[in-house]
Amino acid sequence: MSAAGAKLRQLPWFYWLVCLLFASDITCLLRRVAMDLEWNAVLVDAAPCAAAILLLLVLGAPRADAEVSTPRAFALGALAGVAYFFRTCGFALLDPTHIDWLLNADWAQHYSGWELFRSAPWSWPPGTTPGLLYPVGSSIVYTDSLPLLALLLKPFDAQLPHPFQYIGFWFLLSCTLQGGFGALLVRLRTREPAAILAGALFFLYAPAFIARFGHDTLTAHWLLLAGLLLYFRAPPVRGEGRPWLVLGTLASLVHPYLWFMLMALQAAYWLRRLAVDRSGSYRAALIGLFASGGIAVALWWLSGVFIIPREASAGGVPFGIFSMNLLSPIDPRGFSRFLPSFDMEAGQHEGFAYLGTGLLLLAAVAGVLALRRRTSFSVWRSHWPIIVIALLCVAFAISSVVRLGGITLVNWPIDAPWLGTFRSSGRFVWVGYYLAIAAILGTLMARTKPGVGTAFLIAALALQMWDTRPQQALRAMARTDVAPAAARLHDPRWHTLAVGRSHLTLLPPLACGRPAGTYLPFVLLAAQERLSVNTGYVARWDMQGTQHYCEKLDAQLRLGNFGSDAIFVLGPDWRDLFHRNAHDASCLTLDGYEACILPTSTGPSLNPAKS
Repeated sequence: MSAAGAKLRQLPWFYWLVCLLFASDITCLLRRVAMDLEWNAVLVDAAPCAAAILLLLVLGAPRADAEVSTPRAFALGALAGVAYFFRTCGFALLDPTHIDWLLNADWAQHYSGWELFRSAPWSWPPGTTPGLLYPVGSSIVYTDSLPLLALLLKPFDAQLPHPFQYIGFWFLLSCTLQGGFGALLVRLRTREPAAILAGALFFLYAPAFIARFGHDTLTAHWLLLAGLLLYFRAPPVRGEGRPWLVLGTLASLVHPYLWFMLMALQAAYWLRRLAVDRSGSYRAALIGLFASGGIAVALWWLSGVFIIPREASAGGVPFGIFSMNLLSPIDPRGFSRFLPSFDMEAGQHEGFAYLGTGLLLLAAVAGVLALRRRTSFSVWRSHWPIIVIALLCVAFAISSVVRLGGITLVNWPIDAPWLGTFRSSGRFVWVGYYLAIAAILGTLMARTKPGVGTAFLIAALALQMWDTRPQQALRAMARTDVAPAAARLHDPRWHTLAVGRSHLTLLPPLACGRPAGTYLPFVLLAAQERLSVNTGYVARWDMQGTQHYCEKLDAQLRLGNFGSDAIFVLGPDWRDLFHRNAHDASCLTLDGYEACILPTSTGPSLNPAKS
């Protein structure tokens, strides 16, 4: 039998094996989640997974010996992403009214920022939230509330239920597009359905992608995969800058870090077109880059990025703290059953870039193949722009504080606003990270005999799945999370106090000392009652404006100069001073907090109950 004939006979079996492997991993993880859930809830998540696997078989298996077209490749990867979402997150996270799982960690910041933004009147610029950290204000950018969806949905506030969250939907979209664009990247090197599906799964099971589920806006790694695809694809004769413009517009409304990484990829693309292909247009390159930059700046202004001074853009953290460790590609940080984690600084989680044991194994094989064929020079000659850009991004990720495991090689933190804006420089490793994955998979498929590379992919994928399953199970438990009791205020008398009032004032707020309470329940109460609130949790803030507010608040407290249009929540440090100077205040203890109001013609009247 000829090699081609053997290939045609092997590939359908390989494709079915990949589907079986994926189905087996889904089953094992859902069974583990079932320890904390009722079986009927697990079956609800298993149903869409099973449907996606069935569709993968229907779409791929009957023609698994034929070359895969671009739409079919994207469909294979997207279906894998859908199954991956329901396996990892579940139907519960898609319920827009289900928020218990969100009231923790970064998700709480993102969700509460959206709720206060949607409940407030429009302001200018439209992405600002003057009622958060009142009277200084903030924006949806600094609460990481995904401006792309927040701005689109705010006009429909009256039609949307309360509560309403879109973070679960964003996870579904990110998983779907991560698989879809991952499959298209693999298709650049092979038309084998089994290899394309296995390659797409490697992008979904990439630890750096999984680790970002705690920060929903930063799961949009598909933007980087789409950028790599644009770089490597054969460009159209006309309009080659338009896809970059679309991606840049989307990225600017998702997260500024992702936009800058995408701009780096676009710069590499135009450099390749001009210096390597020698068929690009300088005019088109300049127009493309400046148009992307101009649109991004305009959208950032509308989103409220520029409401804080430039010198406050670092948030008080010097450049070099949230960096990448030199051992990041092999440091699992708990993501491996085999490899031990290294001793690293806490801030270096931002530069997490562990490949996984499956990909590390493939990297070793691909490295040997590349050396045997001696193709390094030809690869460099053809793709030096993307290699240089990726290395520059990795160098920026390493930053000016260079660490090798627990050893500090260079310790030079830089306190500069223009660098502090991207203080979490470790994230920039993602450009090199995904380029490395694409190069590993591409080298393996291009330098092996028919069927051999696919067999390596399947074996390494099984290893990758099994090795990372414990950490993936922890992510999957999010569907079982219950909101902490302290995350909400339950006493109905809060609503009574809010009648006729405009502000919720903590004495003091988080920024002015030991706070009267945690930010989350009071931001949610302010959103529900359509009040401003002088507390909150944001990524960046106007530090000088906040300091002036704290001084003014302290002076008002000492002079007894209080407004009657506010609810005051007293902390232990300022309670006695408030009671000495606010003689006509009425106070109640609600949900363990002392809440006070001053007489007003429209508000409720309370019997004084000073504690």
